[in-house]
This record gives sequence, C-alpha cells and structure tokens, in this order.
Amino acid sequence: MIELSGRTVGIWGLGKEGLSMARTASAHGAERIIAVDDRAIDGSAPDIERLTVRYGADAPNTLRDTDIVFVSPGVPWQHPIFEDMRRNGPPVSSAADWYMTRHGAQTIGVTGTKGKSTTASFLAHLLAGLGVPAVAAGNIGTPLSDLSPASGQWVVAELSSQQCALLSTSPAVAVITNLYQDHLDWHGDIASYYSAKAAVFAGGARVLITTAGVTSALRGVGIEQFPPVHELSTTGVYRPAGDSVLAYPHNAINAALAAAAAAEVLGRPVTEAEIDSAAANFTGLPHRLQTVRTAAGRRWIDDTLATTGESVVAALSAMPADDRIALIVGGMDRSLDYRQVDEFLCAGTRDVTLIQAPTNGALIGAGFAGAHPDRVHRVEGLEEAVRLAAGLPGVDIVLLSPGAASYDLYRNYEAKGAAFCAVIDSL
Repeated sequence: MIELSGRTVGIWGLGKEGLSMARTASAHGAERIIAVDDRAIDGSAPDIERLTVRYGADAPNTLRDTDIVFVSPGVPWQHPIFEDMRRNGPPVSSAADWYMTRHGAQTIGVTGTKGKSTTASFLAHLLAGLGVPAVAAGNIGTPLSDLSPASGQWVVAELSSQQCALLSTSPAVAVITNLYQDHLDWHGDIASYYSAKAAVFAGGARVLITTAGVTSALRGVGIEQFPPVHELSTTGVYRPAGDSVLAYPHNAINAALAAAAAAEVLGRPVTEAEIDSAAANFTGLPHRLQTVRTAAGRRWIDDTLATTGESVVAALSAMPADDRIALIVGGMDRSLDYRQVDEFLCAGTRDVTLIQAPTNGALIGAGFAGAHPDRVHRVEGLEEAVRLAAGLPGVDIVLLSPGAASYDLYRNYEAKGAAFCAVIDSL
C-alpha cells in the first residue's frame, strides 16, 4: 500500500485526475505536494493545502526531487522525463493505482479499445437493479482517488490503457471488451498498447472476463500468463428485448460481458429476464450512437467516440439495413489501419454516401472512394459536411462516426459533438 504521510509528493498533470490526487495527497498528510502542468488552468493555482504548482515544458524536471510521482493519463508514455523516472526513479504511480492498492477487492475493472464505457455503465446499472450497491467511476466520471467504497459496495472502474499501464494491483474482476489498434501515438506500438491493457488482470485479478479474440491478441504479443478466464462467444449472444441501445450487435456483446461480471459478484448467473429489465431503462451514453436531432424523417446521430475503423463498422452495422446513410468521417490522424472500413463499404451491406472531413477523412474509405467516386464527397470542415448531408436526397440517417480522435480541431469529442449539433440547428 502506498503511504503519503510525511512525504514529498509529485503530481504530473492537473486535469480532473491530477487535481483529485493532489487533494488526496493533502488529506493523507503529505508534507509537500509539487504539481506540474504545461499551462495554467483558469489562470490560477488550485487552493489545496501544501500544494505548489509549476507550469511550463521544463516543470516536470522539478519532480525528480520528490518521493513519489503520480502521473496523469495524458502524459505520453514516451516522454523522456517520464521514461527516465520509470528507469531511475522517483517511483511513479497514478490515481487509479493509488485507489486499486486499497480497494481492488471491491472493484470490477473494465477496459478495452471500445465499448468499455457502455459495459461499465450498464454493469453498475445492472448490479444496482439486482440489489448490489454499485457505482461507475474512473475514466467514465468520478476519479477513482475520490472514492472510498463502503463495505458491500462495488466500484465499476472504467480504465483507459494509460490508466492500466501504471497499475501494480489489479481489480478483483477484470473485463476486457475487445482489442484493436489504437493509441499508438501514446504507447509507441501495438505490443506496448496490449501489454498496458493486460495490467488490468496481471496484478492479481481473480478472473478475467473477455472473448477469445482478446486472449488470442494478447498471446500474439507474447502474453501467456492469465488468471482463470471466462471467455464469451461473440456469436449467438443474447440480445436484450425491445429497442434498447443494448440490442445493437456490438452492444449486445457489451451487455453479455457485463452480465458475466455481475454473475461473479452475485455468485450466480444473471437471467435473460434480469438483463431485459435492466436494459429497458438503460438510456445509453452521450456521443455513442446518440440520436441528437430528428427532423423531416431524418435522424442525426452523434457517434464522436467512434475513433477507430472497427468502431465505424460497428456503428454502420447497427443501422437499419434498409436505411440510406450519410456517413461523416475524419479527425486526428494517428496512423491507424482503415482497411476494415473499405471492406464493409465495398461489400454493400449498407447504402452509404461517404463524406470525408479533415484532418484524415481522405484516408478513411479511400478504396471505396476509388471504386465509387460518385458516392464520396470531400469537404473542408464539419460545417460543410453537415450542410452537404442535409442536402442529399433520400437520406434517412446522418451519422457522425469519425473513426478518429477529435483533438486535431476540437478540445475533445464533446466539443465536436456540440459543434455538430450547432450546425444542424443553424440549418
């Protein structure tokens, strides 16, 4: 267990998680807290006892004189000072690691390339409906270092690969939804990315709940040590009844993973009736196939959290087979492979008009554009994309599923989603 009393604590990054860890260090009696960030937040330092804040690109060097450094998820793994600390000290940790060393036995950790937010949210919702006190936290909302769960309460922790990378202790139950190519700009290569995800179970999880595709991917990068594994099939998965968002094919798998994790807590299987009951009043999450506007028989769908090719294919597959779709793609280029998007579009299983927006939209569906130039439009920005989609005849759905992160032109995916809605409302 990490002790902070009387120690000099470093905090690298003053986002939500870094601020939480600074408050935690102060509450646990740290003698001094030195926090660093690239730039001032709102022009002033946070009001936390014994906290000193330093800003600028050279500020991380001041952390070398601390007893332990808590690194926020946004700090690149390959940052030279971060790399040097991992080799030579001081010891590095994270808010998620701090929490897990204390409360991992009451925690279900959910990670994966996509689907982790939906899986974690539905799992907490499912458990609560079955009488088990549960809260979803971590990457999805409340920082883990803000929590101290009561006896009998479970925390469903959504964990990004960056948060997993620094875990020394795993949650009791580990869930990995899927593994695709992603975050290579942060991790450097696919093996490092998958290895970071594996930390969700490598530090003592009692069970790993996942699919055969995930365990195969992990073995493919040399990971052979697993806890007991509960592998779910991705075919023939039970789909919740009704028109729940969990009835989408990819979300049905997320719901099945959540049900399997809930069974570990309950000590018994979760019935289909219990899944249906929970799914019926589960509204889903913003920016994940969220219908944001409906007008003149046309649905406008915000799927800005679709930041990989696999996510775009999942979104298209979830659309009604007979609907005509205007698909808007494009965002920050991270050198991802988009062949699966071309394969899906060229197969013709959905009637799609493709709108390629900056920054990397021209790379997404490039093969489809070559084969069907009359069904592809390249635009200069999101506003032009929305206006073009609004003018296309016979379109039933306009789907913003970018296949890339939003940080090239927007603060985050929420900002891009808000811009999408603003342009629709201006029409």
